[in-house]
Amino acid sequence: MVLFAAAVLACCAGPSHGAGMEVDGYAALVNSRVITVGDVLALIQPVRLQLESSYSGDELETKTEEAFQTGLQALIERALILEEFTAQGGVIPDRFIDDQISEIVSDHFNNDRAAFLKALTEDRLTLDDWRTETRNRLEVTILRRKEVTDKVIIAPRAVREVYDASIDKYRTPAQIKLRMIALHKGTTEEDQAAKLGEAEHIRERLLAGEDFGEVAKASSEGIKAAKGGDMGWVEPGSLRPELADAANGLEPGRISEVIPTQDELYILKVEAKKSAAVTPFEEAQQSIEKELRKTEEDRLYKAWIQRLKDKYYVKVFHTSEE
Repeated sequence: MVLFAAAVLACCAGPSHGAGMEVDGYAALVNSRVITVGDVLALIQPVRLQLESSYSGDELETKTEEAFQTGLQALIERALILEEFTAQGGVIPDRFIDDQISEIVSDHFNNDRAAFLKALTEDRLTLDDWRTETRNRLEVTILRRKEVTDKVIIAPRAVREVYDASIDKYRTPAQIKLRMIALHKGTTEEDQAAKLGEAEHIRERLLAGEDFGEVAKASSEGIKAAKGGDMGWVEPGSLRPELADAANGLEPGRISEVIPTQDELYILKVEAKKSAAVTPFEEAQQSIEKELRKTEEDRLYKAWIQRLKDKYYVKVFHTSEE
């Protein structure tokens, strides 16, 4: 059940020991805010479980240490933001926290407050723990929005410039929906003559109206035989030249001649075609703006965190060199 894990994991989840780490030892200090090794291990516990299922030995140790350092940095940044929120005189009224509780009890516990408190106990939390962590989370969200998100401005001209500079990204090449029957040609002249005759007979059956997919399942020796020769949507340029030329010359619904290549004989059916196109700027605009906004927000956030590091005392006790 861990309904509250995402909100409280960093400072309230149970300890999980790492090799050579004292869980209650200091990992970092931000002014008077203590970040313990246990805090970091609790934060990265889901990542550690994934790593343990994928790595072992020295590689696991290296990956775990990298995750630890990433988690430690996240908690340092969080502590810096909380310090700044306090320094700016920010206050989260108690009624906001009460409203959060009421919303959770209503949405997830059918208005049963006792069930909510029981869930906290199962997650090894007190109500005070939960209120404190919820308050901290709101403080971080509010200040980050004020100092970073609300300061991101993306000019329409910048969006257009990105679109024009990366226009190839928005081009969709011509495609064909293709079915294919393939027969191995054989090695001797006799085999080759027999295979060619078989291919011509198969083509006559298709022209007479038999279903291409069913004939392909029964007769094709190609890799897509079991799927009725269905190649899906393909770009003609991805096909060998003989097949590309034949496919480009076919109208949808038509059956090709028997097409010989070095080792095989092919019969094609083009079911549909899509012309080459370019995604209009209006359709790409929103996604480009979102990417630019994310890039700018990351830049502003990093610069802001650096200013906070310069402003407040930060001492790191656990490093990858230890």
